[in-house]
Amino acid sequence: MASKTSVGADLKVGPYKQAYEGTEITTIVRAVLRAMGATLKNLFRKPVTVHYPDKERQYPSRYRGLLALTYDKETGEENCIGCRLCEYVCPPAVIKVEMLKSEKRNYAKTFTLELYACEFCELCVQVCPTDAIVMMKSFDMPTADRREMLLDKDRLHAIGLQYEQSWATGNRLRDMQTPPKAAPGAAAAHAHGAVSPKPAAGAPPAKADAGPATSGADPVGPRAETV
Repeated sequence: MASKTSVGADLKVGPYKQAYEGTEITTIVRAVLRAMGATLKNLFRKPVTVHYPDKERQYPSRYRGLLALTYDKETGEENCIGCRLCEYVCPPAVIKVEMLKSEKRNYAKTFTLELYACEFCELCVQVCPTDAIVMMKSFDMPTADRREMLLDKDRLHAIGLQYEQSWATGNRLRDMQTPPKAAPGAAAAHAHGAVSPKPAAGAPPAKADAGPATSGADPVGPRAETV
């Protein structure tokens, strides 16, 4: 059996030389035309590059970026109660919270977040009982100094006031993950006892349970007389 090298060499000489060269030229021309066609197609297409920061990019409706702390819109107080759930659930352990106890409610005395090591997993948002920590629809925090990515409570509150808040909050995320509740009728039937299922068609009837022995009969059965 001739090798591929010998076959290719045979095509380049003899009567097959002209056909081989014509096929090679055709292949090259087609490849060039396809490449030029893609170039011309994109030449008249509108640019998709956003010239940041001169022009702000429109974020998707479900975009979630920077983390921030929030205030209560009605009272103006901090929503954070210093429960430290976000600190406990954080995989890279970048959140540190110190609780300040008060008569009516608790507060966060200190709240620090190492944004440079954050995974943006959103677990801290999901476990927050008061929607105190949320994600914003922005990532605009470029810096050349790593220390500026260490955010304290004041900076986190400032980020929450500066940018638009994402739709996802702890209560909304937990509601989405909670299993649906049973219908009232089904719940009442379950409370009064489950209804026994109907036997399948053609199945023999179930035997009744043996009741207590009748009076006067020996429940053990006949006994041998003793001599």
